[in-house]
Amino acid sequence: MYSYLTKYIPSWKIDKRDTLYGCKQFDQRIVNLTHPLTENEKNVIEYIHQHQSEINGLTISELAKKIHYSSSFISKLVKKIGYTDFAELRYDLKSSIEEKADSPQYRVINQQKIDISKTNSMLIQTSFDSINHLLKNSTAIYVYGTGHSQANYMRELSRNLMLLVNVPVIFLSGRSEFESVQPVIKSTDCIWIASISGESRNVIEGTKLLCLNQVPIISMTPFSDNTLASLATYNLFYYSTPIPNPIRNRDVVSYLSLGYCIDYVIREYIDFLQKLK
Repeated sequence: MYSYLTKYIPSWKIDKRDTLYGCKQFDQRIVNLTHPLTENEKNVIEYIHQHQSEINGLTISELAKKIHYSSSFISKLVKKIGYTDFAELRYDLKSSIEEKADSPQYRVINQQKIDISKTNSMLIQTSFDSINHLLKNSTAIYVYGTGHSQANYMRELSRNLMLLVNVPVIFLSGRSEFESVQPVIKSTDCIWIASISGESRNVIEGTKLLCLNQVPIISMTPFSDNTLASLATYNLFYYSTPIPNPIRNRDVVSYLSLGYCIDYVIREYIDFLQKLK
C-alpha cells in the first residue's frame, strides 16, 4: 500500500485546507490504491480533486465532455478507485461538502476532535508491520523534531523507545546535532523525523544525504504534499488545522495530533512485541 498521495500524482500542489476539509473519503481511496495510475488517470483524478463542488452537479457524460475523456474511460477509473459507479463517487463528494457546510468544524474545540479523529482514521489504515520490524532490527534509533514544539513530542517518543528496544536511542536536540550525526548513521540504523512543513531546507538536505547512505527514514508530518514525506522510507501523517488567532496575524498551531500519532506508534509496537511471545 502506498501511503503518500503524490507518489501517484507528483504534480499535485495540494492546498492544506483542501486536504483537511475536502473529501476525505475520496483522498483516502487514492492513498489506498495498490495499482499504478496512468498519466491520463492522474489528470482526471486531479481535476476531480480540484473541482469537487462542480463534479457534484455533472453527469458522467457532461464530465467526459468537459475534460475531453470518454465516459467509458472515466467509468473504468471510478471502479479502479473503488467506487461502484460514478453516481457513488458523486454522492461521496456531495456528502462531504454537506458535512462541511452543516457541521461546526471550524469552531476551535470541535476542530480538535476532528483532527484527532482524522489522524486516528489515517493511522488505522496504515500498515505498521514494516515499521515495527525496522524498530526491532535496527542497530540504533535516532529521533529528531525540527522545531521546539516538535522536539518536545519527539523526546517523548525517544523516552518510550528506550524502554522497548535493546539498542541505543539517540534524541537529537537541535539542528547542529542532526547535522553532526548524518555522516555516521548507518543503513542498519533508522531515524525518525517530525516536521510541521516537511520543507525545511536543512532537513531536506540532511534527508537527501541519509537517502544516499540508504538509511531508513520515518517521517511524521501533517497530511500534505511535502518533500520530506516524498523522500522518507515510511510516512506517518497527522492532521493539524491552524487555529485563527483573534489578536495577532499569526495562526496558532497545535501539535496534539502529533502526540497522538506518537502514542499510536508506541502502542502498535507494544502490541507487536506481545504477539512475538
